[in-house]
Amino acid sequence: MAVKFANNAATTLASSISSGATSFSVASASGFPALGGSDHMYVTIDLEVVKVTAVSGTTFTCDATSGGHSAGDTVEIRVSAELLNDFATDQEALPVSGGQMTGNITMSGSETVDGRDLSVDGAKLDGIEASATADQTNAEIRAAVEAASDSNVFTDADHTKLNSVASSANNYVHPNHSGEVTSTADGATVIADNVVDEANLKISNTPTNGYFLSAQSGNTGGMTWAEVDALPSQSSNSGKYLTTNGSAASWAVLDTDANTTTKALYEHANVITSNYSISSGNNAGSFGEITINSGVSVTVPSGSTWVIS
Repeated sequence: MAVKFANNAATTLASSISSGATSFSVASASGFPALGGSDHMYVTIDLEVVKVTAVSGTTFTCDATSGGHSAGDTVEIRVSAELLNDFATDQEALPVSGGQMTGNITMSGSETVDGRDLSVDGAKLDGIEASATADQTNAEIRAAVEAASDSNVFTDADHTKLNSVASSANNYVHPNHSGEVTSTADGATVIADNVVDEANLKISNTPTNGYFLSAQSGNTGGMTWAEVDALPSQSSNSGKYLTTNGSAASWAVLDTDANTTTKALYEHANVITSNYSISSGNNAGSFGEITINSGVSVTVPSGSTWVIS
């Protein structure tokens, strides 16, 4: 909490206030200090010193007044006992002789304390790990490393052990595979061509000749031998079509010359939308009115007839 001052700050009450008022309006707040957070100032209304804790526009919030005041009474900042006593005991002011402060001290730039730039030196301090000790010599660091258990570091003792091992004894030779699995010159292991057979596949069942291998994710290995639903023999069935009775497939002859039907009606379009040519030697018939679209033609060859009834 800080007490605020201003030179020659004065105005008048905009309206009268009663005893015990906790706010009042002034003609103008110009010249009075802005109050933020827990800041405050002391103003004199007529002869009463009032503590103001907030300013919003021309409205002053204050501790309860001890008396009433009339519109037009002078409101100004004066040097008063209340102001001086408050300033003398202001807890935010650090005594010249030193004392204890609470909260953080922030700097706007590169200010120094005892000639040290706190922003620069502070960054250096931030880089020191917690619980760091004084500088250590190489010998001290080596001793600490070699004394550690399972530290996964290469020590002088390890180096001595390696020196006593023949250089060829530590060479790794990649095995040269042959047969179904072979090794390439660069050390890769590959499966030879034409060696993966049924015995090397993980399949959920035993096959029968003529079965095919199908994917079945829920079965062992994800593959299963399954029977092929074979077509009937195609021998001597040229030109026939495939039909089924619901349980077996068979070949049948399509009767393209049939001229009878069980249907009572024939239907056809009454608009010809694309060019059409009647086959030579054939006649054609249409029922009812027929519309031929613009740009579309019907060709009737010589010897043929098109009847529209």
